Amino acid sequence: MARRTSKGRQKIEMKYVESKEARYVTFSKRKASLFRKAEEFSTVTGADIGVLLFSPSGKPCSYSSTSVEKITEKFCEWKQQNVDEGKSSVFQAFDDLCKDIQDENEKEKRRELRYKVMYPGAEIPPDKERSEKLVEIKLRLDKINEAAKNHIRAERLKFDLNVVPEYEVGESSGTHH
Repeated sequence: MARRTSKGRQKIEMKYVESKEARYVTFSKRKASLFRKAEEFSTVTGADIGVLLFSPSGKPCSYSSTSVEKITEKFCEWKQQNVDEGKSSVFQAFDDLCKDIQDENEKEKRRELRYKVMYPGAEIPPDKERSEKLVEIKLRLDKINEAAKNHIRAERLKFDLNVVPEYEVGESSGTHH
C-alpha cells in the first residue's frame, strides 16, 4: 500500500516476505538494484563503496568499487584511529569531571565544618559560587553524555569487517566490478 509523505513523495510500506521462494526472488532483484545504485553512487561521487550482505540461504554477496579487502582495511584503519580517540576522550573527560566533583564536595565539607565551628547552631547558607560551579559541571556532564551517546551510536552501527568471506574457485560471489 502506498501513501504520500508530507513532501508529496510516495511512501511504500515494507513487509516481510513470508514465502521462502518469493523471498529469494525478491532478494535477487533487490540485491541487483542495491548493487547498481552503489555502482552509480561510486561513479558519480568517486567514493569507495563496499556492500556486503548474506542471502536468506546464508550465501555471501558483495559489491565493491575497488576491492572488498581494500575497503574493509581502509574502514578498519579509520575506525581504529577515530573511534579509539573519541572513546578515550569521553572517558578522560568523565574522569576529569569526577575529580572536579570530588574536589567541590571536599571544599563544601570544609566550608560547612568551618561555618559550624564559627556559628554553632546556625543554618549554613548556600554558597552561590558553588551553585555556579555545579551548573558548570552539569553542562560539562551534558556534553560528555552527548559524546558518549554518539560513541554508542557509532558502536551500534559498526560492522565487524575483520572477517571477509573467502570464495572457492568457480563459486559465484555476486560481486560486480
